Amino acid sequence: MHRFDTFTNLRVNAGDRQSEITLWPSFTDIMTVVLMIFMLTMVVVIVKNTTLAQALLRSEDQRRQIRSLLQDSETIQAELKNTMTDLEEKSRQKQMMNILLGDEIKLLKQDVEGKTAKLAIFERQTDELKKRIDELQARITEIQAESEDRLSALTESKAREIEEYNRKVLSLLNQLKEKEAVILTLGDEKQTLEMSLARQRQDFSTLEEKYIQLIRPARSPAGKKVVTVIYQRGNGLYRIGFKGLDNERIETLTTAQLHQQLGTLRQKWQDQLYVKVIIPEDSGLTYNEAWVFTKDILSRYDYYYQE
Repeated sequence: MHRFDTFTNLRVNAGDRQSEITLWPSFTDIMTVVLMIFMLTMVVVIVKNTTLAQALLRSEDQRRQIRSLLQDSETIQAELKNTMTDLEEKSRQKQMMNILLGDEIKLLKQDVEGKTAKLAIFERQTDELKKRIDELQARITEIQAESEDRLSALTESKAREIEEYNRKVLSLLNQLKEKEAVILTLGDEKQTLEMSLARQRQDFSTLEEKYIQLIRPARSPAGKKVVTVIYQRGNGLYRIGFKGLDNERIETLTTAQLHQQLGTLRQKWQDQLYVKVIIPEDSGLTYNEAWVFTKDILSRYDYYYQE
């Protein structure tokens, strides 16, 4: 039998019981243990409650942040919707503008083609009149030469014939003056038509540039293989200068040689070939000649007009 007497017994009537053998702890000991367990449990609960309260505060802050982010995202979505609506409206406006510009360009092309044909007719008529005038002047020269020869050889009896010849000469001179007046009139009409055609082509070029700016990037030599063509007229002859790739010297070519050179370069470089056409200010060319040559060369060989 073991005796629990390790510590001093402080309980009431402890002396009377010292002689007794104790096998079970007293009620006070049990309650003390229960109280200690309760206090420990309370401490644990309080610590856990504190931890939970902090976690709740953190979760509440996170919820507030999430709500703020949701509100910001809704605002951004609304702004994006408005932006998309504006972009769609601008896209529709550009499509309508493209359609209107396309129709206007077609009308201008038809007008330019009609005036070009009319100008060609005037030029043919002018050439015919010039030939007729040259023939009349040659005939007048012949008649005057014949008259002078006959005046020196004929007698007074032939004076009437000479006068008749003179009348014919005067008549031919009058006809010549009339033809010259017609040529002047045609020249004025031709100049007026050329000016009108130049304005139409300028308007067409402006509209074409606006149309291209809407649907395509601007024409640029950056990153391209650049060749230079110089076109002018002097002493009644057309001259073509050509400067090839990596070549500082300007060569003089015929039209056939120019097309052969550009055709070879076009096959080799495809959409990398940039053709720079230069018309000097004192080129001696009419606006129509310069425009037709430039348009023909660019439309055949320049990368920008092949796409």
